[in-house]
Amino acid sequence: MKKNDLKTFGQINLVIFFGIVVITNIFVGFGIGYFIYTLTNNKLWLIIMLFLGMISGLYNGIKELLKEAKKYDEIGNNSKRDDKKDDSSNDN
Repeated sequence: MKKNDLKTFGQINLVIFFGIVVITNIFVGFGIGYFIYTLTNNKLWLIIMLFLGMISGLYNGIKELLKEAKKYDEIGNNSKRDDKKDDSSNDN
């Protein structure tokens, strides 16, 4: 496999992971809201918990994306630093 193929695969994996995190948080919020709705017979809880599930999903998804972006930046900085070391060692 080429290096570009692995990078593309990693990016697709990141997008799929973001979607799964958001959707599962929404389903968990809906499930909790539905459970409370069956106990209290008040649909307001269902709506509130669904909304909280959406907020939680987006928050966790964005947090994970930022963590991955930081990791890619560190990898990029390390490779640039290694390139500079190689250039300076070749000059001698």
